[in-house]
Amino acid sequence: MALSKSLMKSQIPVTCQMCEESNEIKWKCLQCEFFLCTKCRRLHEKVKSTDQHTIIDLATYQLQKEDKLDFSKIPCKIHNGKNCCLFCQSCEEVVCPLCISKIHNGHKMIELDEGYDFITNAMKNLRIEDKLKQHLKILVEQGNVKDSEDKKYDSEKMKIMNRDTILKDEILENTKKLLEELNEKRKNIATSVNEEENRLKEINRDLEKREKDISKALNSQNAIQVFNLFSVEKILEQTSTDHVDTKIKKLPIFVPGEQVIQDFVFGSFVDVDQCET
Repeated sequence: MALSKSLMKSQIPVTCQMCEESNEIKWKCLQCEFFLCTKCRRLHEKVKSTDQHTIIDLATYQLQKEDKLDFSKIPCKIHNGKNCCLFCQSCEEVVCPLCISKIHNGHKMIELDEGYDFITNAMKNLRIEDKLKQHLKILVEQGNVKDSEDKKYDSEKMKIMNRDTILKDEILENTKKLLEELNEKRKNIATSVNEEENRLKEINRDLEKREKDISKALNSQNAIQVFNLFSVEKILEQTSTDHVDTKIKKLPIFVPGEQVIQDFVFGSFVDVDQCET
């Protein structure tokens, strides 16, 4: 029934659908969906069971049709030359008559305009804007971590240099070794932070593009574009990776040793996690 309704929806008969004689179609009953001539319109209004029906002139009907989205020419992705006539709610895609008989037999079907509303609501519920806000927040936190580690670097370097002043002659070589190790650790941390920042920015650029594409599609009043974009978004939601590793290994702190010319007494690096336990 839904299929026949979709196939006939845009067709206007050449003769009155009541008398089936007059070809001067000037009216349409919105409840019966009958196209009427002027004579049958008057008869239709006199029938008690239909006296409350709304009858509009054909010009008004055509204007209303023009204001609505055009679902009549949505091409089938599987069957060339066929236009889609229904929306399969089970598979969440538009289908043509061949699709229904060969692939979607027994599935739940709804009208294309209902499917359009279903898809637009689904696309709005993708919550890309929320994900974008979440990743922007993480990006700010990553920046704070980077600033904090830079300050810690300065602090730990100062400790090392103060210790070096006390044991300058005896520990010159050891000081050089520790500074090289600290620089290497800082370099590794900076590399890790920068990699995660770049990855997060790339994810955000992708989310921003997806958000703009969805907004553009929803405002375009173009059903084909909306259906096609929703298919792409379904794949992206299943394959995209939004996770960002926010746990980055931090710089160790410098722990001074005794004033004896030995590596383990001069001082060494201790990871922050070990100090906190």
